[in-house]
Amino acid sequence: MNNDDDAAPETPSQSARLLMCVGPRCDADGAGRALHAAVKTALETAFAAELATGRLRLETRDCLRLCTREPVLRLEPCGDAYSGASVSEILRLVGEELSPTQ
Repeated sequence: MNNDDDAAPETPSQSARLLMCVGPRCDADGAGRALHAAVKTALETAFAAELATGRLRLETRDCLRLCTREPVLRLEPCGDAYSGASVSEILRLVGEELSPTQ
C-alpha cells in the first residue's frame, strides 16, 4: 500500500544563473568570449539536465560594472562575483550553487 502522506518531502530545486561579462575590458583580445565558449561547452557536458530544464542559465552581459583585467562573472542568486576563474573552478561554483544545501 502506498501512502503519499508518508513520503519524504521533496526538496525544492535550487536554480542558478551565471552571468559572464563580454564588455570591452573583460573581452579584451577576445578573452571574455573565449571563456564564455569554454564554459558553455563544459556546462553542456556537466550540467546538461539542469540547462535543459532551466535550473541553470548561462547569459552574457555587455558590462557587469565590476571591471578588472580578467573576464568577470557573477553567479546568482548568491550574487558572488569572480575574476580570472578557470573553467574547472566555475564548474565547481555552479555545482555548489545548484546544491540543495545552499
